[in-house]
Amino acid sequence: MTPSNKSTQKNIHLAHEDHEHDREDSHHHDGHHHYLMPFMLILIFAIIEAIGSWYTGSLALLSDAGHMFTDVAALGLAWLAGLLAKKPNVARHASGVSYVEIAVSIFNAVTMLVVIIFVLYEAIARFKQPHPIQGLGLMVIASLGLIVNLVVAKLLHQQVVHQGESLNNRAAFLHVMGDLLGSVAAVAAGVVVYLTGWLPIDPILSLLISILLLVFTLNLIRDIWQTLHGTASLGGHVHDH
Repeated sequence: MTPSNKSTQKNIHLAHEDHEHDREDSHHHDGHHHYLMPFMLILIFAIIEAIGSWYTGSLALLSDAGHMFTDVAALGLAWLAGLLAKKPNVARHASGVSYVEIAVSIFNAVTMLVVIIFVLYEAIARFKQPHPIQGLGLMVIASLGLIVNLVVAKLLHQQVVHQGESLNNRAAFLHVMGDLLGSVAAVAAGVVVYLTGWLPIDPILSLLISILLLVFTLNLIRDIWQTLHGTASLGGHVHDH
């Protein structure tokens, strides 16, 4: 074989390796960053709903905002798990889960328990003394939240179709499905208040959303406990409901 032919074959081989490397990098990038758009959409609208709950006086909207923040945490943990999975020098628990993931999970659980306790306290207070609510504003904001959750659910579903089902994908998708129910409840509260003026519907539906939120939070606490005691992996079971 002439030196020219050897050089040509070497260049073809290197070009093939570069192509494979680029394809792997592209897949790796997609695997890590496909949570970014859902994460940003839900984070932004969770803040909008929290502000909207103050503006409209709706406890149901505040409950839904709290649930959306758990979605943010779930998506953020899934994103973080993907990023840390390839880093060998990250400090890890004996279970193999990074301490960063565990710390974020604990913070998420504590924060959600605080939100649940606050909502329960406010709901009981509003049963005793109803709070004025802007039904139209509640209906509009909650409807927009419902649309955002539908968009996010579609994005996550497309991710499952393109890359296959994983625990992270399934857990994040289930979280958004739960939040869809919360948004529907908030919309229902807005419709009832706007059409009938019956204010007790707001604390009633707030309690229902809080129960849903409590289920997610207790499952997260279970996952953290099992991870710390070596009976489960948070990276594989976090928010796996």
